[in-house]
Amino acid sequence: MKNNIDELLKLSLAPSQTPDESLNRRVLYRIEAKERKMMNKKMSKRKAYAAVAGLCTLLLASVTAYAAYKYLTPAEVADETGDTALANAFLGDDAVWVNETQTCGDYCITLLGSVAGRNISDYLSSENGSIKDDRIYTVVAIGHADGAPMTPTSSDDYGKEPFYVSHYIKGLDPRRYSVMSMGGGYTAFVKDGVEYRILEMDNLEIFADRGIYVGVSSGSFYDAGAYNYDESTGEITRNDSYNGVNALFTLPVDPAKADPAAAAAYLEQFEEKMNGSDSADVPDEENIPETYSDADAFMEKLTPENLDEYAAPAEYTRMVCTPNADGMITYGWRLENGAGSENQEARVDWLFPDDRTGNVLIGGWSHSGSLDTLNIEVFTLNEDGTVTFVIYQPRL
Repeated sequence: MKNNIDELLKLSLAPSQTPDESLNRRVLYRIEAKERKMMNKKMSKRKAYAAVAGLCTLLLASVTAYAAYKYLTPAEVADETGDTALANAFLGDDAVWVNETQTCGDYCITLLGSVAGRNISDYLSSENGSIKDDRIYTVVAIGHADGAPMTPTSSDDYGKEPFYVSHYIKGLDPRRYSVMSMGGGYTAFVKDGVEYRILEMDNLEIFADRGIYVGVSSGSFYDAGAYNYDESTGEITRNDSYNGVNALFTLPVDPAKADPAAAAAYLEQFEEKMNGSDSADVPDEENIPETYSDADAFMEKLTPENLDEYAAPAEYTRMVCTPNADGMITYGWRLENGAGSENQEARVDWLFPDDRTGNVLIGGWSHSGSLDTLNIEVFTLNEDGTVTFVIYQPRL
């Protein structure tokens, strides 16, 4: 009889609904973030997770407390892209969580956090056949100040409000040293009206003793009008008179992580690349457009619908890419003048999240200011699941 009563009590007190796995995971991320600030970093993982488990029931019971968080955490952002390794890295002791917001005109820019290290992502990029395994990953959130939703990445209108997100290093001219020239790229998605970007670059923690910045500015390329660079001090600051987005954060990286010898070697290799056979891939200080250019104006009006009207494919760059078991394609291009980018990788479901055959995506583009230097990366999803890649150039 006692057993029956116990069972009835258990059933009557059980919740009628339970949170799904994604909610559980997000709450765990939130608790972990809080615990990382409160607990001594020397505490073992086992003790940390025990504390998480003790708080989990209380937080899951409070939808109001859960909804109070405005942004995803860095770990959640990585998790949204399917990068479990990076999500776990953002929960480690080496991660830096910032959560600082700056308002620039119509936008709120938030630096959420950063982490760096070797092999901390499930999706390592490659260059010229070599895996780039030592990277820094930084997460930013971009939203409209009035709360209006950002344009989804699956929309044809995505990219009409472009942003240039990059790390910068104190003492190095940002016109020359930024995401374009330092092995960078990003992954983006929009959730609940907020655009999240995971910025990826070569591991710059070797410059931690100098100081590392994170900048989010208007445009698809670095605009020297957005920031002030003091050659005497090496400091980079916001240009208060700039008409656009020019958020600039200081990344609080431990100076002890600096490696001056590795930094010197990196800069030496950088100069060799800039002055060597691959210099066409990386704009130098003289040909980076400092202001809004004809090429920028051209890209603003370009859409998948009018692409063939205003631009033509360079047929010798066309290639059909077959996804591997992980859904990744490898693509690249090399023009007759030597400019190009080879052995690039992308997931098909990132390029075409709605999986519509025949979708045309204007992926990325590069130029040095004038229309005759503009190269546009275009992807098309084929009926058999392959992806056609080709470079388009303006019809002059």
